[in-house]
Amino acid sequence: MRLLAFLQTPAGTVLRYALSLALLGWLAGQVEWARLGGLRGLDWSLALPALLLAGAAYPLQAWRWQILLHAQGLFLSAGWVHRVFWIGQFYNSFLPGGVAGDAVRFGHLWRVHPERKAAAAASLVADRLLGLGALLALAALALGLHLALAPGGAELQMLLAASLAAFGLLLAAGWSATRTRWWEPLSARLLGAPRAASLHDAAVALGVRHAALTAATVISVGVWLVDCVSLWLLARSVGLEIGLLGMTVAAAGAYVAAALPISIGGHGVREGTLVAMLATLGLATAADGRVATLALAFWAVSIGWSLVGGLVWLVAGGTGAPAVSEK
Repeated sequence: MRLLAFLQTPAGTVLRYALSLALLGWLAGQVEWARLGGLRGLDWSLALPALLLAGAAYPLQAWRWQILLHAQGLFLSAGWVHRVFWIGQFYNSFLPGGVAGDAVRFGHLWRVHPERKAAAAASLVADRLLGLGALLALAALALGLHLALAPGGAELQMLLAASLAAFGLLLAAGWSATRTRWWEPLSARLLGAPRAASLHDAAVALGVRHAALTAATVISVGVWLVDCVSLWLLARSVGLEIGLLGMTVAAAGAYVAAALPISIGGHGVREGTLVAMLATLGLATAADGRVATLALAFWAVSIGWSLVGGLVWLVAGGTGAPAVSEK
């Protein structure tokens, strides 16, 4: 807790920026720039589809959020939801905190539906938890299959156990949050009794929308699969012959690490973890310049698509277009 509190201070923010820059700088130093020959060294028949697939994951995430908003009775136009989502992604990538984009999305919802703050918050929490849950489930499944095909060491066994445990805890927490009131007294201390009760009611209302939750869960799995296939194609474009199953395991580990609030937008940590995961899985060595090239290309693709959110912010005047109700 003390560490998390420190990371929210100005000194902690500087430290997180420094960590991201240091990791990215280290990766840049490992790239064999002469061998790569600039962008000409990429196989663009693979790199271009990888780039497009990475971008396709963002509209899928916006669609998931819209389904969760509808489940809360917040009927907003698809265009508005997508614009606000892209703006949120831009803030998530370049500001400290890890949830800056969620705060931006909540602010837009608050202006449109000031009387439905609890429902807005519930949609954002569910959006985050479904995405994380799908990632953990995919990581556990992919790692289990990988170990079944190629038995690994104690580190991989521990990673599998940790993935299963984290997924189980998340599933239990989500189930109890929508069907019990045990957490309401705890939230009442932070939010006050009326707000805690409103948030509980919003969680319960979401919990009974089985069709919406199922659809959002399926989309969540699809988002991560699209991301993993994109990264796999990107690896092949730099000359790394890594299987899709192994890349899925490595990518899942990288994305989980990126969620930790120790960097800015996960930059550097995500790419460094990808290199470490590939080495742990025995799929590549950290000394291979192509691995560093892949990690930096992975970072560049992420930054590029996040900048689209900045463009949307500029075009929309920083607020997004007004919402249009649709039922």
